[in-house]
Amino acid sequence: MRWSGHRLWRSYALWIAGLVTLVLLASGCAQLWLIQRETRVAVQALQALEATKASARIERFFGEAGALLRSSLSLLDSGHIEDADADIQVELYRLMKQSQAIESLYWIDGNGRERVRISRMAPDRIGLNEDRSQSPEFVQARAAAPWFGPATFIVNQPRVVMALRGKRPESGVLVGELDLAQLRQIIGEARFGREGVAYVVDGEGRLLAHPDFFQVLARPDVTAHSPARVVLGDGTGGKLIEFKMPTGRAMVARAAALSVPGWQLITEQPRDEAYAPVRRALAATLMILVLAVVAGSAVGIVLARRVVRPIQRLAEGADRIGEGHLDHRIALARRDELGQLATRFNQMAERLGDSYQLLETRVAERTHELVAKREEAEQASHAKTRFLASASHDLRQPLHTISLLVGVLRRQAVTAEVGTLVDHIQVSVAAMEALFVGLLDISKLDAGMSRPVLNDHALAELLYRVAANHGPQAVRKQLRLRVVPSRCAVRTDAMLLERVLSNLVANAIRYTEHGKVLVGCRRRPGAVELQVWDTGVGIPPAQLPHVFEEFFQIDNPERDRNKGLGLGLAIVKRTLELLGHPYTLRSAPGRGTFFSILLPVAEAPPVVAPRPQTLTGSGRIAGAFIAVIDDEADTCHAMQALCHSWGAHVLTAASAGQCLALLDEHLRDPDLILCDYRLRQGDDGLSAIEKIRAHIGQAVPAIIITGDTAASDLRRVALAGLPLLHKPVGAGRLLTAIAAALEAHPSGGGGMIQNGADSDHEDSVGR
Repeated sequence: MRWSGHRLWRSYALWIAGLVTLVLLASGCAQLWLIQRETRVAVQALQALEATKASARIERFFGEAGALLRSSLSLLDSGHIEDADADIQVELYRLMKQSQAIESLYWIDGNGRERVRISRMAPDRIGLNEDRSQSPEFVQARAAAPWFGPATFIVNQPRVVMALRGKRPESGVLVGELDLAQLRQIIGEARFGREGVAYVVDGEGRLLAHPDFFQVLARPDVTAHSPARVVLGDGTGGKLIEFKMPTGRAMVARAAALSVPGWQLITEQPRDEAYAPVRRALAATLMILVLAVVAGSAVGIVLARRVVRPIQRLAEGADRIGEGHLDHRIALARRDELGQLATRFNQMAERLGDSYQLLETRVAERTHELVAKREEAEQASHAKTRFLASASHDLRQPLHTISLLVGVLRRQAVTAEVGTLVDHIQVSVAAMEALFVGLLDISKLDAGMSRPVLNDHALAELLYRVAANHGPQAVRKQLRLRVVPSRCAVRTDAMLLERVLSNLVANAIRYTEHGKVLVGCRRRPGAVELQVWDTGVGIPPAQLPHVFEEFFQIDNPERDRNKGLGLGLAIVKRTLELLGHPYTLRSAPGRGTFFSILLPVAEAPPVVAPRPQTLTGSGRIAGAFIAVIDDEADTCHAMQALCHSWGAHVLTAASAGQCLALLDEHLRDPDLILCDYRLRQGDDGLSAIEKIRAHIGQAVPAIIITGDTAASDLRRVALAGLPLLHKPVGAGRLLTAIAAALEAHPSGGGGMIQNGADSDHEDSVGR
């Protein structure tokens, strides 16, 4: 990579210009914000001033009318005017002459009788004695302040009634009707700016005064107008109101309450006129900003050119050193920081040259050590893998033979004492199987030998097998095992998930004495929650963090084998972490336990195979011809004895070749092949079955029996479509599998069996 000086000084120039621009922008924005806020305050203050002046004139207008009414009432209160209608008429004439705004006057005596009424537009009425005791002006009028009635329109001219009560009861109430035309002149003088106006509305939203008198004559309803709606709706006053006219023009307004109840003085001004100072300030700020950016950019270019030249020489020298020329030195005669940096570069190149030789030597030595350790680790891993595979097969083989022989003994007529001994042997075999199966599973999970293969699977078949496998166990404990059917499909490794669910259900049954165990599914967003509930003893809160540890058990200090070995939840935890399925455990003493697994929804609905029928009888086995292939002589003898006890004809062989030779001596083809998966001389059960089927010329039903636990071998058998039994196989489980295979192929030569016969059993432990 070559250094580009032009790019560096350009970057410096851009940085300086950018910083200057940023500072100026921040300053400009702050100024604009302050100007906008101050302008808003100024606009509000201007409208408040105009509204105050206009409202003061309006209040003076009403005050003068009220003062005239009060002067006449003062004469009535003092007794200077006697209670004579003619004298009061003269006094009312005097009041009307003093104020052109008073359109009519009338006096109601203390008894609520209208005695005198004079008007500019109607004849006077004297001595009518009309009852006005229930009229609003008589009832509401007070001596302290005038009472104002609602505004009325006569020939489209707004008017309002003002009433004032005398201090003495006999003084009565003096009422004047005021013409509000004079308000137009007051409002017209309250203009501000070029287009600012003020107007008056009453509490019902009616326009009473406006500079444009034709708008008042039209008697519009302004309740839909934004300022009036805001003020009349929530009584907001004194705040600046921003709104848009129907034409789309933006406006600002402010309202001030008048002394007449409900009346509001509203000032309006176009927003662009009110905020014109902000635009002028913005233009000035932008001009200053542009000039400052240009000046800052020019300064940045000059500074960048002076700074870049020595930096370019440093960069070129660093490139040469980085390319491996450790003998290169940078010549830069400066006394500033750049000169010191050049000196340190030269010192670094010298030290790098010395360190390079030492580093090459150490890297070579370290690489040799790492290669040796890697080879040792790989050899140890392969040895552990071979040990686990061999241990799985070699430990299961004798247990398988013992389990078959126990099945033979149980069908013999023996004494009660011998029968008890046989039962004890079966219990011990089951405990041994559970122990080493759990240990092997734990070892495989810790060693990373179990690799999940994720596919789409229907949960219906899995739930059916769990119900079939653990139903007899629940029946023996007089518990109700309820498995709720489900049509959900999930993406998982079906074999590993079935092992997890079997462990959870077995644990639930083991620790439940009364009640039931429930297994079911719930749909969640993008997932399916598989749940196991029980009504068992529960787990104390202090023991919840330890239940996933190996060999940890609740309330089993004597290590009773009937209560398990404490490996089930440890296997569950490791398997779910391997699959990546989140899980939840909740429990309380005496209230049972809840375990849930969150499974991802299947990408495509899988095809659900038909559910096999569970067969427990040996009706189809009697008279059947069964070929047994196993390289262990003891296992062959035990299998032969057990099948003979069911009435079957048995041929035993150690290999496929021996089996074919013996079949040539028989007059019929076998109805079923029972074959061990691992045979001697590199052969296996799948190839042996293929050879026999090819020799016979038809797909004879076959069952694979294995002690291996390698996932690759198990999937190979599953892909072949053959039923698989894991050693040790008890008599009950073997009987069920043989009966199912023969039932699926009554003629003895059907197609492949798509059935997992490793299901219901009574005298053997789970897988």
